[in-house]
Amino acid sequence: MKDSSSKRSSSQSAISIGTTTIVLIFVLLCLLTFSVLSLVSARANMRLSQKSADRTTAYYEAENASSDILIQVTESVQKCLNTSDENTFFKKIRTELEEKNGICFTDDETLTWTVPLAQNQYLRAEVKLSYQPFSNGNHYRIIAWSTCTDYDWGADQSLPLLENDTMQNILMEE
Repeated sequence: MKDSSSKRSSSQSAISIGTTTIVLIFVLLCLLTFSVLSLVSARANMRLSQKSADRTTAYYEAENASSDILIQVTESVQKCLNTSDENTFFKKIRTELEEKNGICFTDDETLTWTVPLAQNQYLRAEVKLSYQPFSNGNHYRIIAWSTCTDYDWGADQSLPLLENDTMQNILMEE
């Protein structure tokens, strides 16, 4: 009797040890899988955060450069205000500012400039000048101050449409 009971207890302990080992291996594999997923997610978040920080830094550098150009424009306007008439005022400003820091005049009173922001992107500013001060007391008014892109997006214009006669053939088959 001792012999058969010792065989049962040894087989039960082997099954018990085997089950415990399998459960332990399964738990370890689950932990390993979750740790790898956490690592991948953390790296993706880090790359996204770095891109966002780089984009924000580039934007504020372009903003500062554009503000420096605006300061140059306001200083030129202040220097040219002592002219006798409006036409002379605009001519003096045009000769002083045109082609400096990328400033272009679209007409006598409006000037624009762009500052590179990122690949295919730039900060565009448009300012309207006036010999008489505007309601805020300045001799300029900012018309546009925005980010723009020169990327040519080529949309797929083709649509897989059925021809009229093909549609009639399909309907006749039914």
